[in-house]
Amino acid sequence: MKVRFNENGRGTYEFLTVAVTCLVLSAILLFIVINNNQKEKYQVFRYNAKTVGINAVNYNNNTSEDIVYLYELIDSNLVTKIKNNFSGDDYCDFYESKVVFDDNSKKVTLKCGNYLIYNQDVTDDNYNIYKVSDWSFDELSGNNVDVINVYGLMKGDKNLLDGYYEKDLFVKLVAKKYGSKYNKLNKIKDDYKVVSKKAYRKRVLVD
Repeated sequence: MKVRFNENGRGTYEFLTVAVTCLVLSAILLFIVINNNQKEKYQVFRYNAKTVGINAVNYNNNTSEDIVYLYELIDSNLVTKIKNNFSGDDYCDFYESKVVFDDNSKKVTLKCGNYLIYNQDVTDDNYNIYKVSDWSFDELSGNNVDVINVYGLMKGDKNLLDGYYEKDLFVKLVAKKYGSKYNKLNKIKDDYKVVSKKAYRKRVLVD
């Protein structure tokens, strides 16, 4: 088989080999850059979760609450809104992000877009990172499915809180909006229609 030559006298096959090699190297380099960038995002995510946990401990020392939500830390000027360094919403979720205090344990959850650090002990050296789907009222089956009960405050067909929330958060938001006397679910039910639903999402470990 004859080899055609270009004007510079180089073999076409040699040129194609060099071109393909460059494309492969470029693809590998791009993969490395993207992978390193993702690892940096994970590191920032873990650092932010640790910051939420530490500040929630300080908040809890003064309030002795069982659950401290990110929005409370922001309202108390202990932290600023946390920038979401993944794609999606501009900031990490104010309401799903929280620290739960139970006996001697302190468990932090931070949700930013579709990425989640879930129920991790604040003192742990490393936090697992999950990718999650949006919550849905459509039942999901299989592995890695989270299920929670959520509550809405209804007046006719209108949800007065513009959403459904887990029990403790629901009570806090109603008390904040309608008065501190609504500090228990049964007290809210005395004066308002409360609707409960099950919500589902997929959660998969990514790092």
